[in-house]
Amino acid sequence: MLKRENRLKTVKLNNPKTLSAPQFILKISGNNAGVSRFAFIISKKIDKRAVVRNSLRRKISSSVEEIFDKIKTGNDFVFYPKSSALKQERKDLSREIKNIFSKGNFLND
Repeated sequence: MLKRENRLKTVKLNNPKTLSAPQFILKISGNNAGVSRFAFIISKKIDKRAVVRNSLRRKISSSVEEIFDKIKTGNDFVFYPKSSALKQERKDLSREIKNIFSKGNFLND
């Protein structure tokens, strides 16, 4: 689980940059906090059952934690998974998250 300071409680993004991937949409906005903050928005369109939505949230969150040290600081990241993400394994989601961060140039070298 991400530390409290790295969780985004209310989502208000100013002029967000949007990156799309087959399994999710990622919206990124700069912040003045000096730390990277993350939110995972999973609507009831994905699945009506809270257990399923929470398990998807945990998969994505753990994938972000794996590469957390490599992510540049000073941004807010909001993940909006698509329904096709439910069928993916965690390693596939991890690979896709790493690819989208590198595509958006948000990984440190």
